[in-house]
Amino acid sequence: FRTRFNDLIALENEWSDTYKKFSKNSELKNIIASTISEKIISEFDTPDFSAGEVLATRKAFGAVLDSIADDLPQLVGGSADLEPSNYTGNFAEKFGDFTKINQSGRNIPFGVREFPMAAMMNGMALHGGLIPFGGTFLVFADYERPALRLAAIQKIRVIHELTHDSFYVGEDGPTHQPVEQIMSLRAIPDFCVYRPADAKETASCMKLALKNDSMPSALILTRQGVPIIEGSQNQVDDNVNKGAYTLLDCSGSPEIVILASGSEVSLAIEVANKLNDKKIRVVSMPCWELFDMQPNEYKEKLIPKRGSLKVSIEAGVTQGWEKYIGRYGLSIGINHFGSSAPAADLAEKFGFTCDKVIEKINESLGSLL
Repeated sequence: FRTRFNDLIALENEWSDTYKKFSKNSELKNIIASTISEKIISEFDTPDFSAGEVLATRKAFGAVLDSIADDLPQLVGGSADLEPSNYTGNFAEKFGDFTKINQSGRNIPFGVREFPMAAMMNGMALHGGLIPFGGTFLVFADYERPALRLAAIQKIRVIHELTHDSFYVGEDGPTHQPVEQIMSLRAIPDFCVYRPADAKETASCMKLALKNDSMPSALILTRQGVPIIEGSQNQVDDNVNKGAYTLLDCSGSPEIVILASGSEVSLAIEVANKLNDKKIRVVSMPCWELFDMQPNEYKEKLIPKRGSLKVSIEAGVTQGWEKYIGRYGLSIGINHFGSSAPAADLAEKFGFTCDKVIEKINESLGSLL
């Protein structure tokens, strides 16, 4: 180092002169400042999603990506040849592919190569100055797993968009219907798994993933449309920050607490409204990892240990929910591979309808008496 000291000083001076030259252009100055700091230096606007409308969370992700991309020049990424399905196509069209000729392009045409995609994302994050994202189907996250694990070990900010998150994929059948994938991702230490209930929660989860510069994130998103819930985006942001929150409550202490994530949150609300002779609390639980970080007082107030039946609803394996619902809780899930059929038929077959869930809850209540 000592022998090269003068040369290094000259390189630093050259870099400083170049930076001063670029800084005369305010746009370039902002880009350089944001990429060097590696922090999200300003708030950014997300789309206005209207309560009551129905929108797939993968489509909501695309809308959020489109709305924030101009404000975050360090955001780069793409899809594993699934742009139309992952809704990253507008980003690709607007910013162009990164190539040898076009090095200002921000879309990475990863191709059908999930593991190399995840590994490249890790490399970009480790280089610094960039926030990489990559999209594919949730069921193909298994191909990415070694790179996901290394991202967690290295505490780097990478964002994985994983769509088509359950048997609601439908006719594609068991090869494309995730069952164990959500829980297997939650098993990775220091890895944030978000499964938003609707478009507003999707925007909140994306904000959290962007601002978390010491942990990788996965957004688990639906193929099918889901109802957009009430509340302002700021309210939803505050709630999602806690990992889990009360979406629908009763007066007094609840007899039943229903925990749900993703598309099953709207099902839980439907169940609670139909079981109107019971005191029911519905908890939306988009991120276990964030919820587990909350003070015990908040966790125990939200999910009381005693005095209520705890029910979990999620279109995946039930293993893991017992830590929230307890020994005598009811876990509604799918502990087998799916089938090829229309999504509505599969929901009926697998017990993910309002009447089927109510039937299971009544059976569970009866067994406790």
